[in-house]
Amino acid sequence: MLVWVVAIVIGVAIFATALWAIRMLATPMPEGPDLDEVQPVELDYMCTVCGLRLTVTHAQEGDNAAPRHCREDMVEV
Repeated sequence: MLVWVVAIVIGVAIFATALWAIRMLATPMPEGPDLDEVQPVELDYMCTVCGLRLTVTHAQEGDNAAPRHCREDMVEV
């Protein structure tokens, strides 16, 4: 009898985990940026930790935040 109870509990746990995973996969993606607000820019950034260089060619209007790399804000070159 105890084996059946344990089997049912494990089955319910597996079912609940699978249902949670399916719900996480089924959530809709967030809306992308408005393409009318995206403008061509020419910004060069450098990571102060590892030296990686990045060129941003398109950015949203008013979005002047520096990207992050190595958990630090990159500096504009």
